[in-house]
Amino acid sequence: MTNCDICQILQNKEDFHVIYEDDLCFALLHESPAIEGHTLVIPKTHTTILEELNDPTVEHLFKVCNKISTILFDKLGAHGTNVIVNNGLDAGQEFPHVVIHVLPRKENDKLDFEWKSKQVTEQSLKAMKNRIQIYADPIFLGKDILPDIKIKKPEPTNHQTSTTEEEDYMVQNLRRLP
Repeated sequence: MTNCDICQILQNKEDFHVIYEDDLCFALLHESPAIEGHTLVIPKTHTTILEELNDPTVEHLFKVCNKISTILFDKLGAHGTNVIVNNGLDAGQEFPHVVIHVLPRKENDKLDFEWKSKQVTEQSLKAMKNRIQIYADPIFLGKDILPDIKIKKPEPTNHQTSTTEEEDYMVQNLRRLP
C-alpha cells in the first residue's frame, strides 16, 4: 500500500535503522523513541489492526517481540520491557498499520504507564464477564459457530455514526474495522 507511511518504510528500508527482517515482519529502532532502544516490530502485510492478521502471523510477531526483548535485556541492560500495541484510533494508534512497540525499561527511567484504577461492583464484573465469555468460549474452544445473540451497540465515539438498532455479531465485528 503506497499511501501508508509504514509500508513506505518497508520500501525504503535502507533509510531506517532496521535491526531484523524475515518474510513476515521487520523490526527497526524508533526514530523518536520514548527511551533508548525503543523498537518497532511491524508486519510486512498492510493491516490496520491486529485482528486482521491470521493467527500464525500474530504468533510470529510476538515471538519476534520476545527475541527483541531478550536482546534488550542482555545487550542494553534493561530490567524489564513493555510490549505495547495501540490497536485502533481510540487506543492511540498513530498510523493505519499494525505496529508493536518494545520498550526497554530500567529503574527510574521516568516512563509512566500507570492509570487511575476505577471502582467497579461485583455485579458489573459479572455482567462484563458474561458479555465476553459467551463469545470467548466458542472462539477459544475452536468452534466456528458463535451464539446467535443480538448485541446492542455501545454509544458511538466521535468518529462513528449513531444508531440504536441491534446487530448480530458478524455485522458488529465488521463495523469495528477501521
